[in-house]
Amino acid sequence: MQFLYPIGFFALAGVIIPLIIHLWNIKKGKTLKIASIALLGEDAPASAKSFKLNEILLLVLRVLLLVLVAFIISKPFLIKKPLENKPGWILVPAANFPAVYRDHRQKIDSLLRTGYEIHDFNPQFKALGLADTVIKTISRNNSVDMVNLLAQLNTKLSTGKSAYLFADNSLNQIGSDLPKIGYALHWENTYRGDTSSTWIADFAGKKYEARSSALGTSYKALNGNDELPIKVAIYEPPGRADGRYLIAALKAIGSYTGRRILINPTGKVNLGFWLADVPAAESFKSNIDTGGKLFQYETGKVSSVFSTVQVDGTEVNLEKRVTAPAHPSAMLDDGFGNPILVRDSLNELTIFRFYSRLNPQWGDLVWRETFINFLMPMVLPQSQHEHFGFEDNKNDLRRATIAAEDFPKQNVKIIAREENSTQEVDYIFWFIAWLILMIERILSFRKKTGTYVKN
Repeated sequence: MQFLYPIGFFALAGVIIPLIIHLWNIKKGKTLKIASIALLGEDAPASAKSFKLNEILLLVLRVLLLVLVAFIISKPFLIKKPLENKPGWILVPAANFPAVYRDHRQKIDSLLRTGYEIHDFNPQFKALGLADTVIKTISRNNSVDMVNLLAQLNTKLSTGKSAYLFADNSLNQIGSDLPKIGYALHWENTYRGDTSSTWIADFAGKKYEARSSALGTSYKALNGNDELPIKVAIYEPPGRADGRYLIAALKAIGSYTGRRILINPTGKVNLGFWLADVPAAESFKSNIDTGGKLFQYETGKVSSVFSTVQVDGTEVNLEKRVTAPAHPSAMLDDGFGNPILVRDSLNELTIFRFYSRLNPQWGDLVWRETFINFLMPMVLPQSQHEHFGFEDNKNDLRRATIAAEDFPKQNVKIIAREENSTQEVDYIFWFIAWLILMIERILSFRKKTGTYVKN
């Protein structure tokens, strides 16, 4: 046992309080004269001193109560060291444990015989026993964040230990960014049944019927192809190749969403991209429809930076930027808080001011898949680009086909040793103190209300 605040033991000095109270209650002796020997005279005065503590039990209880208070102030806790002799853990969401044990009993029993421990696959990683398999219902949210829990497990299992995870390998729970782990992970899929689900999705101005199963998800457009095409104008000066990255991304958006995107058509356009290092020409802006959008390169001092930009939850490297004035509601900032993309409006025209360039020399945005998500608010503002691909729908039944070797490795032996789990035990001292206080009060009350009979 260790203490978080050992200075709290100075409170032990308070034990002198009940001692003083008990000593204060010692009564002074009295001289009793007896009439039959009063005429014999008085001897020289003599005195003798002695005292005896009364209510020893009350004194002990009160002293012990103050000792417990000192322990509580010092915040005692126990350190649970990481597994040394155990081969690893069996991880099962507690709410699913009865069903999982029925389906995988032979495997779990075999692991238990070799020394594995069963733990709840939830943030506290509470230890479970076979007695928990008879629980019919558990009032707990069955939704877990698998990625964060697998990363958190690095602080519980040191390098060389194994974790057997009995859980559903649903794709919409795992995602695409697997955490780094330092333990050996064995995933036992608990998905049951060959079912399918359907739902209606609204994306990019079109409605789709989505049908999902464990093998995949397909989408069928419900409305016709009568949507108006999206007209885009792109200007870039001679000798610059930024436009080719932009055109490739626009074609990918059109191919996936089924929307026609016309690049540099005649007449008015819905969206204009000004990819030049000079302010956008008035003639170019006048060619954009009322209520349209303009994406333009901003001019100014160019600075070399080594930073990143978060685009739809993905970090994108940034190597150059144009100095931008502070903007409280910038759509994108770099790692230093400098605006990179600012949304503005002028004369019924929505302007996206970009303080970088669509060029690999300025960053790797154009090489990343998230480049499409970067453009979606401009090309299809009515779409929810964070759901691009429909992966986040709760009815998506696709399963992940991942193996332990797919997870990036991390040496966490030092981390696991430094971040031993701790358990506070001050509640035990609170309970004992409360119990002693009740006993002390009962004894004290009986002492005051007791009846004495004189013989």
